[in-house]
Amino acid sequence: MKELYRAGGFLDEGFVGQIAYTICLDQPYEELDIHFTFDKQHYSAATDELRQKIAKICMEKYHKNESDVTPEELDRLILHEAKTEIHIAAMMNDTFLGCVHRQLTDRHLHFTTEEATEGCIPQPSYSGVLKVIVLVFNVILDDTRYELSVSAR
Repeated sequence: MKELYRAGGFLDEGFVGQIAYTICLDQPYEELDIHFTFDKQHYSAATDELRQKIAKICMEKYHKNESDVTPEELDRLILHEAKTEIHIAAMMNDTFLGCVHRQLTDRHLHFTTEEATEGCIPQPSYSGVLKVIVLVFNVILDDTRYELSVSAR
């Protein structure tokens, strides 16, 4: 496969939004692969600072008292529930190709003329303008790196 496009960047804690990449394909292709990765999906440790931060969020958002949230519950929320959540969607000439909502930090949207990744729609050919949308729902850590590449055959 020939790499057609590569981009990436860093996201900071609290970022929510969409980042769109528009790629004009130089010719028609029969196979297309969109590869997306990011890091820092989970906290690595439950620190006192994080416990205080999460307890404050629980009190503000869910009207809980500090005593309502046990240290064990805070640790479970920090280590198992809190996560960076980023998905990707693709369009070709304003036609929906697919969207992957899996909790993976490394994923491919792969298309041929006959088959496509689950959640995606195969096309007879891939030509024109490809738009890849990075859908960022939550970022929990500063300097979360992401990379996007588009390859075709």
